[in-house]
Formats: sequence, C-alpha cells, structure tokens
Amino acid sequence: MEDYRFQTWNNIIDSKINADVIVMGNSRAFCHYVPVVIDSVLQVNSYNLGIGGHQFNVQYLRYKLYEEHNKKPRLIIQNVDFLTLNQSVIGHEREQILPFVSDSLLRSNLQNYGFSVGEIYLPLYRYVGYTQIVKNGLLEFLGITNYHSQPSFKGYMPEVGVWDGTELNKLKTIETDMNPVTIRLFNEFLSHCKKNNIQVVLVNSPVYYKATLKLNHKEQFDNLIKGFSTKYNIPYFDYTTDPICNDSTLFHVAVHLNQQGAEIFSKKLANDIKLCIKKVKKINI
Repeated sequence: MEDYRFQTWNNIIDSKINADVIVMGNSRAFCHYVPVVIDSVLQVNSYNLGIGGHQFNVQYLRYKLYEEHNKKPRLIIQNVDFLTLNQSVIGHEREQILPFVSDSLLRSNLQNYGFSVGEIYLPLYRYVGYTQIVKNGLLEFLGITNYHSQPSFKGYMPEVGVWDGTELNKLKTIETDMNPVTIRLFNEFLSHCKKNNIQVVLVNSPVYYKATLKLNHKEQFDNLIKGFSTKYNIPYFDYTTDPICNDSTLFHVAVHLNQQGAEIFSKKLANDIKLCIKKVKKINI
C-alpha cells in the first residue's frame, strides 16, 4: 500500500531510500521537515523517517531497521522536543508495523514495545481487530484496488488545516517527560553515530509561543540536550523562540506547523546548516 502508514516501512525493507540525509523524530518531524526543500538548499537526497505518536525509543528501532537495509546516511537531523525522551510502546497506528513483524530485527525487539508473543509469532492472531486493514491489503494484493489516499512524499506529509488553539487553551501545563531508559538509548544512538562517522544535528523545531510558556521542566530538558551537544560536539538548533513561533497562521495546532510554516522552517533550517558547514565547519556532508 502507498498509504503513509506502510509506505516508509516498505521503502525501508525494500532498500529504496539510501538517503544522504535522514530526518528522525515524532509527528513534529513527520510534518515539519520538508525533504524537497532540504534537498534544494543542501543539494542532497533526504528522507523523513519521522513517526507520529512515538518517542525516541521507537524512533531508534525504526532507524536501526533502516540502517540494516539501506546505506548509512551522512547526516541525521534529529528533532528533539518535550516528548522525545519519554518512552512509548508501539500503540498509535499500531497496524503500520504488523506486515513487517517477521523481520528478524523487529521480531527480536518487539516484546519490548508492547507486542505479545502471540502477536509476534501468530500472523492471524496479530491481525485480530484489524478487519479493514486485512480487507484493504487483500484487495491491493489482488490488484482490485490501489490504496494510496494518503501517500507521503519522501516520508513527509503536511499538516492540513487552519489554526486551532482549542486543545492548547484547555491545558494549564505541558509536561516535559524524560525517561532514564530512553536517555540511555539516546546516548547510545549518538555514540553509534560518532563511531560510524554519521554527523548528527539536534533540532528543536518551532512550537507556538503560548505552548512554550506552559512547558514544565523546559530548562532541565534544554540543559540535557545541550549536554549531549557538548559531549558529542554536535550542533543544537533551538527554534522555539524563532519569530515563526509567534505567528499562528503558520500552525495547525500549537505543536504542528502547517504546510506553509513547514516550508518556511525547513528552508531556514537548511540554510542554517549550510552556514554551519561553511563557517563553523562542525558539519561534514
């Protein structure tokens, strides 16, 4: 299927990506980083591996699968935010992983991500409750219908809709969660990249300013990320105070830029990376 839930996983397994630049993160990566814009500024081939609703422990699993089936990237743009270092199971849009459970890397890890032994080893049991997905997949397999109503482009899908601050207005505070296990995984990831000469850039992409004001433990999180930046000598770009954050017309919801906002941000980021390459020489791509 070309539906975004399965499209990127298919491309990973089929070794069709092999990008120079990889974007990683949760839904804020998925809808904030526009590969075609990054490509045009940096003259590279990029791909967005952002996975909505999942934090770094799941992002890292997806990246390890990527590296197993594709050439390693030269640069990884890792989105970091108040949810990144929390820990999540594979729950949101769980059906996206079901066709790929037989992959040896996934099979050996999925019990740590909320999958039961039955789901891992019994295909029919795995799909209980997903009748429509089974039906769609069968019709696709037989060539009767092509399901491509929501395809992404190089892993990116824009957020569609006008500004809606309803949910933000309901919140008094927004928690910044930092799980010790996920922090260790994040350190492991950065160490792996350093040993394999993969340049990493840490990016906190724009958040509508009223949401930033409600964040708890923001300073503690910033210090943690800055510590990783120093330890591994990698750049950290924080756009949470950028002028973009003051313009609600560039957002769909407080933490998701709309397409216009994503394109403006992606161009700004790519140019900042380009400037860093030329002047600071901290990035080698």
